[in-house]
Amino acid sequence: MPETIKDIIFIDMPENRIKKMFGNIFTRNSVAKQQLLSVNVAPTNGFGMAYGSLSSTLSTSQSMRLSTVYRCVEVISDAIASQLWNISEFKNGVWIKQEISDLSYMLNYAPHVSMGRYMMMKTLVARTLLQGNGYLRIIRNKLGDPISLELVSNNVTIYQREDKSLYYSYTDTQGIEMVVEDEDMIHILNFTYDGINGVSTLTHADNSVTLSDSAEKTAYGFFQSGSNMSGIINSEGKITKEGAAAIKKSWSEAFNTATGGTPGGIAVMEGGLKFTPVTVNPKDAQMLETRQFNVVEICRFFGVSPSKVFDSANLTYSNIESFQLGFLTDTISPFDSKIENEFIRKLLRPSLRKTTRLNLDINILLRANMDAKANYYTKMFQLGVYNTNEIRREIGQPIIDGGDTSYVQTNLYPIDMIRDILTANIQSKQPKQ
Repeated sequence: MPETIKDIIFIDMPENRIKKMFGNIFTRNSVAKQQLLSVNVAPTNGFGMAYGSLSSTLSTSQSMRLSTVYRCVEVISDAIASQLWNISEFKNGVWIKQEISDLSYMLNYAPHVSMGRYMMMKTLVARTLLQGNGYLRIIRNKLGDPISLELVSNNVTIYQREDKSLYYSYTDTQGIEMVVEDEDMIHILNFTYDGINGVSTLTHADNSVTLSDSAEKTAYGFFQSGSNMSGIINSEGKITKEGAAAIKKSWSEAFNTATGGTPGGIAVMEGGLKFTPVTVNPKDAQMLETRQFNVVEICRFFGVSPSKVFDSANLTYSNIESFQLGFLTDTISPFDSKIENEFIRKLLRPSLRKTTRLNLDINILLRANMDAKANYYTKMFQLGVYNTNEIRREIGQPIIDGGDTSYVQTNLYPIDMIRDILTANIQSKQPKQ
């Protein structure tokens, strides 16, 4: 048993935390020497190229202008940000939910002085999807307990020491270079090849996103030009360079709405001039089909059903519930597990990780589905898992007297007891002699 506060700190805190509190007397190398021995983590892909060479052709802001990309990021980040944190302790063989604690208050209501839980989690997930990595710096008190989370929005560089431990470096909003140990940085990775660096979804979806952007630009240019095709104006005689420029400008302005032209208007050509179209029309280029296909392709990369981005082409009344369930089980639940694991690893002391768990409450996403909630609570009540007052607390209703009793259905019996039960029933119905 620890006899002093110092002993308690030694038991519950990682080695790096002890070094920070009591100086470098426990380490052989100074921090400066450790940093000299560290290397910038720059992994490569299977072709031996750095990940930077696989970056998306379009920037993040350009990609977000595509409605499908925007909606996929929005629906995933909203779903995760909507979930509250539940903290449970393992006592007497069962997991018991903590109703009130400093950690739950910090996570659910006040993670930072300038940002609430919803916006912090939404931004964290969006950065993870679009940039491959999301970072939250942990602010601790003198005893090492987390008291705040700070969203890191600047570029972060990851370093790895000779002993394989990590630390992070970035420049804050005031221009100060910050060096943060791995235990003080929550790092959420998107897809990763090495477990250290995350890769943006846009990197893998570059071909589909670029094709979708090109289709949007083509459609924009087609309608901006008054739905007129590009072509060549031929002249029977020789014309000067200035004359050719004037004819081109006059022809373009006749149909371009940006220059005061009229879509579908009339252009007057001088004698000897002839217009020859050279552009494939949108129907032959299958512009509509391409734009619709791009929606499905981008949704595949993000793991989102097309119905979530309001593509109702294959949506029916019978499969809409299956799409929603698939979204929760295949996209949101794995993302939740990734976040939960990192939060447990970084926020909880080592001595608490076996008996304490942090969970995002995915049931919150079903609160708008009243039928599903009613069926769930009915089954839990019939099995004796929930009593009346526990259900009332879940739905925000006051408790009632006598509502703490649990009930189970008694119409099911073990098969080896049926003979005895039937015999007892028959005997109970016989008249007494």
